[in-house]
Amino acid sequence: MFIVWGSTGFERDLGDTVIQCDCSHCNNEVIMQGKQIGRKFTLFWIPIFTTSSSHYLLCPICGYGKEMPKEILEQYLVSSAETVTE
Repeated sequence: MFIVWGSTGFERDLGDTVIQCDCSHCNNEVIMQGKQIGRKFTLFWIPIFTTSSSHYLLCPICGYGKEMPKEILEQYLVSSAETVTE
């Protein structure tokens, strides 16, 4: 008997943010997007748990951005801003 284990990468789109600025890489005026990128441990090709995860603020055109703490990025997401005002 053998056990198949490993890891797989994932990318989750968190949505648009309230930040509209000029991207320093492609010089386009864009609304920045939030993304979560990480790895999950797999057992028989079934993702079991997350082993690492990072949150990024990215340009939707060129993909350039920077890593941010999860708590700060959540403050800038459009869905978070809408629920605060309600």
